[in-house]
Amino acid sequence: GVCLFKFFVNSDDPQKLFVWSVVIFNFTCVVVISICYGLINLSAKRSRRTVRGMMAGNKEAPDKHARRLQRNITRIIITDFLCWIPFLTTCLFHSLEVVDATSLYSVF
Repeated sequence: GVCLFKFFVNSDDPQKLFVWSVVIFNFTCVVVISICYGLINLSAKRSRRTVRGMMAGNKEAPDKHARRLQRNITRIIITDFLCWIPFLTTCLFHSLEVVDATSLYSVF
């Protein structure tokens, strides 16, 4: 498990500013990681076009490798998103007092 401090704070909690800064930092990290993987994916597409032009006779090997790389990058982005977004939205809704997520603390 992960050692989490008190993410689910109420509006009158003195640690609210610290919690919000950590949640925003985590969300920013998810966005930056997703952008970086997206840039890697674009770079792989461009290099695939270059390799395809250089190896006009043998298209199978570079295309297969590039498609596999793109699938793996897409999986990484999706799993990062699916892992972090539920936690971050739960923290946000609890802080805004839309939902009481105290019972969900043990889930995360």
